[in-house]
Amino acid sequence: MHFSTAGGSFFRHLRVWHAVVACLVVVAVVAFLVLLPSDGVPSVPNSPCRPVDSARGDRPPTPDLDGDGFADLVYEIADTENFDVIVVPGSAHGPDHDRATVLSRDDLGVPDDVQTGDDPWQPTVADLDGDGHADLVVSGAAQILWGGSKGPRAGGGHGRVPLPGSGYSTAPIAGDFDGDGHTDLAAFRFSNEDQELVVLEGPFKRSGAPARTVEIPSPVHEGASPVLVAGDANGDRATDLALYGSPWDPPLLFTGGARTAGGLSEKPERLPEGENVVFGDFDGDGRQDVAVGRSFVDSDDEVGTPHRRGHVGVRYGKEPGKWVTVEGGDFKEGFGTRLAAGDFNGDGCDDLAVQLTKKKETGDARFEVLRGGSEHGVGSKPWRSVRRSAPGDDGPVDGTLFAVQDWDGDGRAELALFGGDRWWITDGTARDEASFPAAPGEDHGA
Repeated sequence: MHFSTAGGSFFRHLRVWHAVVACLVVVAVVAFLVLLPSDGVPSVPNSPCRPVDSARGDRPPTPDLDGDGFADLVYEIADTENFDVIVVPGSAHGPDHDRATVLSRDDLGVPDDVQTGDDPWQPTVADLDGDGHADLVVSGAAQILWGGSKGPRAGGGHGRVPLPGSGYSTAPIAGDFDGDGHTDLAAFRFSNEDQELVVLEGPFKRSGAPARTVEIPSPVHEGASPVLVAGDANGDRATDLALYGSPWDPPLLFTGGARTAGGLSEKPERLPEGENVVFGDFDGDGRQDVAVGRSFVDSDDEVGTPHRRGHVGVRYGKEPGKWVTVEGGDFKEGFGTRLAAGDFNGDGCDDLAVQLTKKKETGDARFEVLRGGSEHGVGSKPWRSVRRSAPGDDGPVDGTLFAVQDWDGDGRAELALFGGDRWWITDGTARDEASFPAAPGEDHGA
C-alpha cells in the first residue's frame, strides 16, 4: 500500500491547501462505508492482479516501528505549548489505541522553537542507518529517534538531520533517490531568502549526518511550497520524486537513479495539471503507475468552482507516454481533491481512494474507491467504485483522508480518516473498524 505519503508523506501545517504536505482540510461529517458497484458492473474476469509480482515491494517500508509485523499509525500532533508524536501499534484487530505510546517534545529532543499546530502530520519512518530497524524522523527540525528491536523509545538514541539553512515545515520524506541501496531523505526549503530542493544521501551516522547533502535550485516559482511524494514511476528501483501543490506550476516529476550529484534528473517532467499525485500498481503488472487528481476546487472558498467534473489522470507503467482520464462525481463536486492508493480487497492490485470536496475550507467531503485490477486498471471503462457517503452522527466531524495502510495484517488496506479530534479506521468494505480520540487517555466512545 502506498499513500501519497508514504512515507512520507505527509502533513504540512501551513494554512494554505496547496502549500502543505497532506494537510488536513476542514471537511464534512462522513460516516459508514457503503459499497455500491457503479452501474452494477461485475468483477472483470481473469484479473491480472498478482500479489507476488505487485510493485508494492518497491515502496518505502510500512511504518512498523516495533517490528511485530503490523503497521503502526504514527502522527505528530501539537498545540501552542505541547508537541507529541503518538504511535498507535497495529494488531490483528487494527490500530490498538489502548497501547498507544506518546513521545513528548523532550523525549524526541525537538527544540522549543519548533512549532506545529492543531492538526496531525505524519512523521517519516525509515531505516536511515541500515541496521535493520525503523527510525523515526519528526518535525521540520528533522529530529531523529533511532530505532531498535522494540522500536524507538523515550530516552533512546537521538540524532538530528543537519538541514541547510531554515524554512522547513515538515520532516523530510524517505526514498532511495540515487539507487545505491541506502535510504536518502528529501526536503523542500521554503523561506523568504532561499527556496531549494534538498537531498540528503544515506547512510546516516548516529549523529544524523548524511553521507552527502545536495542542494538543488527550486524547480517551482518563488513563494510556492510544494508537497513531496516518493515512488517508482519507471520500474528501475531508484525512487522518483514528485512535487505538487504550487498554485503557479503543474506537478513535476524528478526521475531517480540519474548520474547527478543527488541522483535526481537535472530537469523534472511536467505532469498534467492537478493538485495531488500518488503512485500505485493499479493494473497489477508489477510496475507502479502515476495518478494525478484535479478537482477544479480552489483553495479559497470565496472563489467559485467552474461547472466541471473533477477527474483523475492515470499513467500506467506499461504505457509511459499515455494518460487515461477518469471523471467522477457531479459538476462542481470536487472529485480528486485528495488521493490515496491501497489494495482494499487483497487481490494484489492497488485501488484508488478519491476524496470529493466541494469547498476545501468547509466540511462536505465524501469518498469513492476506484477498483484496480480490470484489464486496463482504474482507467478502463466502465470502472467500479466504492462510495463512502451517508453522513451522520456516527461519522467523523470534519473528516478527511489521512493515510492508507494494512493495520490489521489481513492483506487488505484500511483508510484512516481524521475529524473532530478523532480517528476513524474503515476497512474498505461496509464497516467501520475503529474510532478513537486523537489524544490518548480521552474517552473511547464514538
